[in-house]
Amino acid sequence: MHPLRRSLLVAVLIVMALPAPAEARRVKVKATCDSDGCEATAGNERGGSTGRRRSTTRRPVSCGYHRLDVPADTTLYQPDGNPIPADGTGTWYERFCVDARDVERIEARYPDRTDPRSDLLALQDSIRAVQRRPVYLRPQIPSLVDEAFSRLTFPTLQPRFSPSMPWTFVNHPTALWLEGDWQPVSATAEVPGVRVVVTAEPTEVRWDLGNGESLICPSPGRPPNPTVTGDHGDCTATWRWPSVGRPASAYQVTGTVIWHATWTAEGAPGGGDLGTVPRRSPTLAVPVAEIHVLNVPPADQQ
Repeated sequence: MHPLRRSLLVAVLIVMALPAPAEARRVKVKATCDSDGCEATAGNERGGSTGRRRSTTRRPVSCGYHRLDVPADTTLYQPDGNPIPADGTGTWYERFCVDARDVERIEARYPDRTDPRSDLLALQDSIRAVQRRPVYLRPQIPSLVDEAFSRLTFPTLQPRFSPSMPWTFVNHPTALWLEGDWQPVSATAEVPGVRVVVTAEPTEVRWDLGNGESLICPSPGRPPNPTVTGDHGDCTATWRWPSVGRPASAYQVTGTVIWHATWTAEGAPGGGDLGTVPRRSPTLAVPVAEIHVLNVPPADQQ
């Protein structure tokens, strides 16, 4: 089948499968790519915990890219007749988009799709609703890496300490740990034929103990096991002076997680190290008390 005719057929199938606008308002921007191209959908997404929605596009438009079986140095033209610049390093695709509201109007215009004539007219209108044009795409790996990196979402890990009843003590091993999802995070960015994945993995926690001292632990730590005598967790700190006189009578402690970021590419050669990304936890107030012992002789010696 001729590539342009095959693209048109794919476009018609997408038009017929488009969701109604009420559904389109609930979808995020998505893309699925293979060697022939990408299927991308742009709509609205739900934002925030309050259930309010924010718009990510001006229109609920669905687009697709289909790879054209033509040489990279072929000259193709825009709808206005101007040639599209091509240097032989990229790939030709046909981009086809349709507005879901156009589909809704077509469905409203031909409600009885069991009638062969109405069904044919609806199909013709659907074909005309598809906006098609050739595009020349070059894999822009650096920009894709930057885009994927900017999409990384790091979890907020909450610091904890023990003993905490409600304080710990001078010269007593105090367990520090972070509660939350200590797992790698990743994000992607793609153009037809090329997909970049950026992954960040937590490697260590750098604790600021609030007294000018610091502590580095290779894990998020854990709370002590109350059934094991002398267990102080995996990461312990010791304060030599009480926290009296400090703000809130406590040391202000934070844990900075160091994430190591890397990237890989699918559909193009590449991959590498992006360095480290520090993310600081909320502040933890650790009150430190001092235990006073009074030495007195036994009662029978007084």
